[in-house]
Amino acid sequence: MRVRTLIVALTMLFAGPLWAQGQDSETYERDLQVVATLLEGGFDNANQSYFDFRGDKAVKHRRAHIDVSKVDVPELGEHVFVASAYWDSDASKDAGDQLWVLSADTVSASVRMRRWVLAKPFRPEVSSEVSALAEQEHCDLFWRREAAQFRATGEGCDLPLPREMVLSDKQLWMASREEPGDDLQLHRVRNFECYADIPGVGGGRDIPYERYEGFRTHDQGGAVWFESKEGRELGISLLLVDWPINNYEGIFTRDSFVIYVSEKVDGKRKEHGYAFTVPDADRIGINLKWMLAMCFMKSNRDATPSL
Repeated sequence: MRVRTLIVALTMLFAGPLWAQGQDSETYERDLQVVATLLEGGFDNANQSYFDFRGDKAVKHRRAHIDVSKVDVPELGEHVFVASAYWDSDASKDAGDQLWVLSADTVSASVRMRRWVLAKPFRPEVSSEVSALAEQEHCDLFWRREAAQFRATGEGCDLPLPREMVLSDKQLWMASREEPGDDLQLHRVRNFECYADIPGVGGGRDIPYERYEGFRTHDQGGAVWFESKEGRELGISLLLVDWPINNYEGIFTRDSFVIYVSEKVDGKRKEHGYAFTVPDADRIGINLKWMLAMCFMKSNRDATPSL
């Protein structure tokens, strides 16, 4: 009887503290962590632009690329990002930078994103530039969870900033709602390393070849160009095709991951061939015999041996 009484007493003694360990957060505080993770990375609207120019749409979207990088600015908060954009797959065609600061907003019960348009590259190590942001015009968007995505909306803003954004694990869409065609449908990029062999040796044959390697690009219309020993200007490009249309009436066209081999001849681009596979493939190659091209996310040197 005494043993039973002791067990009951100990259970009552520890039940309170053990139960009290739970500290539930607000949903928007958890959402803040998810949005901050999804925002970082590269995004490109190559797919949108390609199908605009392929079809008969009145509005043709210009090719745009955005890189969102996290920066360390404790004075502004834990989740601070610089979004840098450029046009036409050409980093020299600068489309401007923005500063995004995320925080959990108790008033709106959402994730607030405070945004500034940057007139020059942001230098977080310069305290005067950071403190000056308080006096500069800014706009807020508020992220709220939807089915497998987040949507950010806010009040009107006079700055050249998106009025609405949609974010998922694979895409980032932006719209200003000012005129037709001001929306950007950007896909998240996956980064690849590529190489080319000339000629395209295969089957373990002991044939001399020249390797060109160390090329880095991405799967949203990224391309690399190199000059062969013979003086040919050759290119390797990748595109994860997210079909907005079907090839044949009544038949569903599945998305594909494509590699292209091209050449610049007399100032014009000549396509030599392409190969395709499933969208989630992390490597892809093509052998034209006179040239072999391979792109991968993980090198065979780092691959885990398997049966």
